[in-house]
Amino acid sequence: MSRVSGVFLTIVFLLGPVTGFAEEQKGPMERVGAAIDEGLEATKEFFSDSAITARVKKRFVRDEQVSAFDIRVATYDGLVILEGEAPSEDVAQRAVDIAKATKGVKNVENRIWIVRKAPSRAR
Repeated sequence: MSRVSGVFLTIVFLLGPVTGFAEEQKGPMERVGAAIDEGLEATKEFFSDSAITARVKKRFVRDEQVSAFDIRVATYDGLVILEGEAPSEDVAQRAVDIAKATKGVKNVENRIWIVRKAPSRAR
């Protein structure tokens, strides 16, 4: 049995006791099928959010203004959260615009703060 199959079977048996009254009216195979469907949906959503995060980061790496190192990206159910530092409002807004234009993004939460660095005094 593959590792994934084992995980789904474990989920099915663990979810069995916590299912609602409506589930008790279904046969065992219907309950197993419903539990597997729920597990697949949750897995699809997780991988979808991971793919969105990867696409946004990739676009940041390719951009000449936005630093992929200074802005962290997290995605939850299509909501992208950007958090970190930018040298100006323009760069912060560019990061938001890039994220919004990325496939799969439903909304963007901007938690980027502006940090203006003083010019170096080294000569």
